[in-house]
Amino acid sequence: MLVWLALPGVFLLSWLLSALLIRRGSGFLLDIPVERSAHRQATPRGGGIAIVISVYSFLFILASQGYLGLFQFSVLLCALPVAVTGFADDLRSLSVKVRLPVHLLAAFLALTLLGPVPEPFFSGVVELPYVFMSALLMVALVWLLNLYNFMDGIDTLAAGQCLFVSGAAALLLPDSQSALAWVCIGLFLATLGFFLWNLPPAKLFMGDVGSTFLGFFLGLLGLLTHFDGSLSVWVWVLLMGVFIADTTYTLLRRMVSGHSVTQGHSTHAYQHLSRRLASHSRVALVLTAVNVLWLFPLAWLATRSPQYGVVLAISGIVPLMFAAAALGAGTEGGANTKDQA
Repeated sequence: MLVWLALPGVFLLSWLLSALLIRRGSGFLLDIPVERSAHRQATPRGGGIAIVISVYSFLFILASQGYLGLFQFSVLLCALPVAVTGFADDLRSLSVKVRLPVHLLAAFLALTLLGPVPEPFFSGVVELPYVFMSALLMVALVWLLNLYNFMDGIDTLAAGQCLFVSGAAALLLPDSQSALAWVCIGLFLATLGFFLWNLPPAKLFMGDVGSTFLGFFLGLLGLLTHFDGSLSVWVWVLLMGVFIADTTYTLLRRMVSGHSVTQGHSTHAYQHLSRRLASHSRVALVLTAVNVLWLFPLAWLATRSPQYGVVLAISGIVPLMFAAAALGAGTEGGANTKDQA
C-alpha cells in the first residue's frame, strides 16, 4: 500500500524540487547562452537533481517494503556517484580528467556486483572471455552516459526519451520481475515531474546531473534485466536506438573528418532537424513517432525472440544511422543548438 501511495509523491517531489531550482537556482546554476546555444535566454540548469532525489527516495521505499532486493538496490545505487559528479560539473565545470575516473569506477563497481555476464550475451553470435566482456560493458556504460549527455541539446528531448524508455520497459517486463517494473514506473514519474518544466520554452534544463545519470541508470536497468533473464539488453538498445544511432554516427563522421570528439559542436542529426523545423516540439514529436512506430515494435519482437536480439538491434539502428547521414549529422550546419558538456 505504501508503494502505491508513494507514486504520486514521486511525481510531486520532482515537480516541487524543479520549481525550487527555477526560483533559487538562477544565482548559481544559470546556463548562459553561447553562439551554438538553442536558447536565447539564461536558464537555470541542474534540474536533473530533482529526478535523482525523487528516484532514490522511491527506491528506498521499494527496498524498505521488500519490493526491491538489496542486490538490485546496490547496483542501482552505483549511478549516484555519476549524478554527484554531474551536479558538481553543473555548478563548476569539471575536467574530463576528474569526471572520467568517477564514471569508470561507478561502472566497475556495478559490474563487480553483477558478476559474470550470462551467455549468450550476443545472442549466440559470438562469445567473449569474462575479462573482455566486462571491459566491453564498462566502456558501454560510460559511452551510454556520455551519448545521453550529448543528446540533451533541445527542450524535452532527453527527458522525453527517458519517459519513452522507462514506460516501454515497464510494459515489456514480465510480471515475475515486478520489482524492476516498479523502478521503471518510479523513474517515469520522477522524470515527468521535471519534464513539465522543460516544455518549450524550457524554464529549467536538466544539466549534466540529469543527462549523465539517466544514461547510466538506464544502462544499469538494462543490465539487471539481462542478468536475471527478464529482458535482453538488446531490448534496451532498441528502446534507446534514436540516441545511440545519432550520437554514434555523428561522432564517427566527425572523427573521420579529423575533428576532436571532445570539441563542442552542433552537428547531431536532431540539431540539424531542429534548425530545419525551427521548433523543439516538432523534433520531439518526430523522434517520439520513430520510437513508438519503429523501435517499440522491434523491441517487442526482441522480447518474444531473444535469440534474434542482436539482429533486431542492428536492423533497428542501422536505418536510423542512414537517416542521420541524410540529415547531415557530423557535418557543420550553422549555430543555434544548446551547448554540450
